[in-house]
Amino acid sequence: MTLVERSFDTGEAILNYAEGPEGGPPLLLLHGTGNRWQAFIHLIPPLSTRWHVYAPDHRGHGRSGRPPHYGFGSYCEDAVRFIEEVIREPPVVFGHSLGGRMALAMAAKHPAKTRAIVLGDSSLRAPRPSRGMGSGFSALLEILEGSSKVHGIFQALREREGEAFDPVRALERAKNLSLVDPEVYRSIVENADPSLPYSHFHGYDPDGFLPRVRCPVLILQAERGMLSDEEVQKALGILPEAYHVKLKDMPHEFLTQQTEPVLRAVTTFLESLL
Repeated sequence: MTLVERSFDTGEAILNYAEGPEGGPPLLLLHGTGNRWQAFIHLIPPLSTRWHVYAPDHRGHGRSGRPPHYGFGSYCEDAVRFIEEVIREPPVVFGHSLGGRMALAMAAKHPAKTRAIVLGDSSLRAPRPSRGMGSGFSALLEILEGSSKVHGIFQALREREGEAFDPVRALERAKNLSLVDPEVYRSIVENADPSLPYSHFHGYDPDGFLPRVRCPVLILQAERGMLSDEEVQKALGILPEAYHVKLKDMPHEFLTQQTEPVLRAVTTFLESLL
């Protein structure tokens, strides 16, 4: 299985993306904040046996361009243009965290462009202004302001995490962070209020989106993640065709953990669509 990295100009940013071999319907993989397309690296080979995989780096992440501004709406607009001009048919969209929020927004606002969606431990709660929204990213911004090199970031993570330090996870995270534009995190810290136009949360309206979704949905909930049981049950009561899998003892960053439970849940859902 050969992956090829290509580039696509959205009109505002140059997106780097990985593309798998042809031979099946399209599957669009959208990573979370501070990550890159390689978040799905363990899942792409088996998924590519039945699906034509596309996995972009969001603007300001990985090898994608650094445009003048960031924000939830901008990420979503990039993804819609990518579907229209690169994929050119409705894909299944599998998003993790931020990527899942994007998938939900696209399924609600662009139903003709989304065949089905997988929400990977993505919050289904409406964002509200709070200091806590930006504070979680302040430490990461401070690290990036101190060093943009993998080893420097790795050492900073070691100092911050203490006994909880996991060297393999930290090295992976350090590489990802070394390829993130610090302005991504600065925009989150300084624009934590969802009412601000380029906020990381501006335009994300799960209460408004969920009733508008008509395509099949798989909700992946990490047991130690950010998606609550109450949010899941509310969504299941609204969505006309939804399925739910709780990933036992998995953290929010489950893509880098045990591959088998995630792959089993996702492939079973995908096969139901064929």
